[in-house]
Amino acid sequence: MSETICADSRDVEKKQNRLLRGYHFVEGDETLQEELVLYIETKGHKNYFHLTDGRMLSIYRKLDELETDFSEGDFLRCHQSFLVNMRYIEKISSYVLRLENGEQLSVPKARYKEVKKRFQAYQKEEVLP
Repeated sequence: MSETICADSRDVEKKQNRLLRGYHFVEGDETLQEELVLYIETKGHKNYFHLTDGRMLSIYRKLDELETDFSEGDFLRCHQSFLVNMRYIEKISSYVLRLENGEQLSVPKARYKEVKKRFQAYQKEEVLP
């Protein structure tokens, strides 16, 4: 009996501190390591996974659901339309979040203080042994 990866898959395997997640994307079934996801963007009724290898995968899921899926990882909801992997944030200033690849995402004034606080806490965690 073969196992199918479906849209509601919340199957998580821990392997070498990497979380693997399977999803049924429009482009086909994929199992992703969290570290391969730069950020997730919502547009219309789709969410787009922007990956470190330059690919973009789309899925029909609510960003709130994806935020729950990624809540135990290094992801931060910086905007109602963006869920960002904090490992790729270069800096946050003047209501703009800059990623290591040069992309910039806006951070609304209402979320700015909390986003900056969570990112600073994340940076401190990364420094600890």
